[in-house]
Amino acid sequence: MINPQDIQIQGLLDRFLRSQVSRNNLTTRERHLDEDSLAAFAEGNLGEREALPIVSHLVSCSFCRHVTAELVRLDLTFADDEVRIAANENQPLKISEVLNNLLSRIFGTNDGAVFAHQEKEEDLENTEDSKGIEK
Repeated sequence: MINPQDIQIQGLLDRFLRSQVSRNNLTTRERHLDEDSLAAFAEGNLGEREALPIVSHLVSCSFCRHVTAELVRLDLTFADDEVRIAANENQPLKISEVLNNLLSRIFGTNDGAVFAHQEKEEDLENTEDSKGIEK
């Protein structure tokens, strides 16, 4: 059986613990860790010296603890995905190729010039034939 003195002590302890929790919650609400610190901690990019204050804060702050847990879950989710980097396997272009490409973009391709030149020759032949000039 519990005597009245034990009940009184239990009540005092209960009130003390509740006041400590509410006081800790007020101070931790005001001072949460910033996102960069939590991300660096979750990724394991901090040394022991930088991690100790963060661990101490996480012990008393459930909000930051939950955010850190979510960051770890997110990191694990993306850890399975392959990172695809497009490798440029082409060899560097020569200066003449670069200039050729640049000039063809500005003035058009050489194919059009050749085609136009061929049209002129055909026009000349048609003109010569119409005038009755033999080659």
